[in-house]
Amino acid sequence: MRHLVLGLAAGLLLFGGGPAAAQGTMTLRDRLMIVTSSATIGLGELLSRSFAERFEGVVPPQATRLGSVRAMEAFCAGIGPQTPDLLLLTRRLPRAVVETCAANGVRDIIEVQLGLGAVVLAARRGEAMPGLTTRQVFEALAAERPVDEEFVPNPSRVWSDLGPGLPRNEIRVILPAAGSGPRALFDDLVMEAGCRYVRDIRLLFEAAYRRAKCITARNDGRVVNVPYNQLAAALLAAPPGTLGAVSFEQLTASGGNLVPVALDSVTPTIAAIGSLDYEQARTFFVYAKRQHSRNQQGVGVVRGIREFLIESVSEHAGGPGGYLAVAGLVPLAPADRAAQRRIADEARLMSR
Repeated sequence: MRHLVLGLAAGLLLFGGGPAAAQGTMTLRDRLMIVTSSATIGLGELLSRSFAERFEGVVPPQATRLGSVRAMEAFCAGIGPQTPDLLLLTRRLPRAVVETCAANGVRDIIEVQLGLGAVVLAARRGEAMPGLTTRQVFEALAAERPVDEEFVPNPSRVWSDLGPGLPRNEIRVILPAAGSGPRALFDDLVMEAGCRYVRDIRLLFEAAYRRAKCITARNDGRVVNVPYNQLAAALLAAPPGTLGAVSFEQLTASGGNLVPVALDSVTPTIAAIGSLDYEQARTFFVYAKRQHSRNQQGVGVVRGIREFLIESVSEHAGGPGGYLAVAGLVPLAPADRAAQRRIADEARLMSR
């Protein structure tokens, strides 16, 4: 028992849940704790702010970026105030992770889908680029390229260096600022996808070193980093032939002034993104521990889990024109959005 009390106390200190427990309430923490991947931290912070604004007097949830692997490990570590309540990912929890959760006592998990995130390469109207492959994008933007089994500064200067049929335009690309969620999504879905089949990189043993070779962009002036919300405007003002990595919402909001570039022979459209035929798209998920909610006796780890999920899948958030769409997510189809609202309202457990 002494070890249990010490463990709970450590958890309260770690997650800032002490005040609620100290005040004698029936919960052990006074705020929701969310862990996220690199690509979902922005959405986690946005959902936290919107949740706090919607429910007066609520302590804003705390969103912590751990990266997808560490976030899943933290979520599955067990039940209690020392562990997070919610997890945001750009992919479905793998079965092996669900089994690890169950082995650690995390058995009652709710899964809801927020929407679809997509990375789109765009050009200005009238400057359309022929379709590219993710490998060509990687070869254009990587800081270093393997040559004769050595890594050297990227020598490519014009797009035609990378393949027949590409124009002799100077390579110029605008990317979301490093460290942002959109940049993490670009790194994962374009840069890392593009270097996956480069033999010299594939043979690197250390995963962190291999990833660094995949996602580190050149700094010789051909790649410009700007805040995500300024990217579309920066692209419209850039020199002719510049490409930009924008969200689908930014593309559509341009009123036709920006046009998409096909990647790996697929043009990003609502249909291609919704079906995930466009491989640079991912479904964003929220996972919640129903075991952390208050039980019929009013005792639990924290308040607000069900309310957070309901807010996350509301039309105000995830519908057309909702704040998640403005942040770059493509809304689910109407029937799918309705299904997610039912799951959240009923706090229905995932079945797999």
